Amino acid sequence: MPNRAAGAAPKKKPAARKPGVAAAGGPVEAKRVRKPKLTRVEKSELTRNAIVQAAAEIVGEYGYAEASIARIMERAGFGHGTFYAYFESRAELFDQLLPLKGVEVLDLLHERVKGSANLVEMEYRAFLGFLEFAQEHPWFFRLLHEAEVAAPDAHRRHMDNIMARFRRALKRSYDRGELPGYEEKELDTLAYLLISARDYVYSQHVGRSADVSSALRDAVQTYRKFISFGLRGKA
Repeated sequence: MPNRAAGAAPKKKPAARKPGVAAAGGPVEAKRVRKPKLTRVEKSELTRNAIVQAAAEIVGEYGYAEASIARIMERAGFGHGTFYAYFESRAELFDQLLPLKGVEVLDLLHERVKGSANLVEMEYRAFLGFLEFAQEHPWFFRLLHEAEVAAPDAHRRHMDNIMARFRRALKRSYDRGELPGYEEKELDTLAYLLISARDYVYSQHVGRSADVSSALRDAVQTYRKFISFGLRGKA
């Protein structure tokens, strides 16, 4: 083994760096994770969705008659001229507004009822989900109810969308023998009864209560009794 020169200090191993410290003693800059840039189509879709959402909220606050393009675009956070890149007129927007927001609600409820063991559980979950949605989105009922006069075609399409889903759900349950007291020709009437219950229980009762959360819980429990006996029981 070679001898060290006289007086030479032994070589020291370099100290291990602490995590997050650079060689010069400064902090190591964390690598920035860059989000992928949105495509032009994605940006356009986000803008359109923002306009639609703003319109729903403004209609809920002011009604269709007072829901001006200026108010809508101010709420959406875009200039007035941006509106015409997506809609030719306010009437065109209103003709699409309720069906668009209605499908969003239907899709939300579809997720809520996944895994239901039977029709009663499915309808209970959907009823609860709808009332909770209405509580969290107070603009919805004015958007819905005024549309019958202000945007009748939109209202009709919205109701057709709801009925299509109810018909499919009730027919599946009927075919499984879950509606023993009913004939197939009665399913549409049954669907409208269930649809109207959601609307009026919230808009005329729960939503007007001094304690909305408590009224909602009570209404849901009453509805569960109603559908348990009304759907499964013999006529």
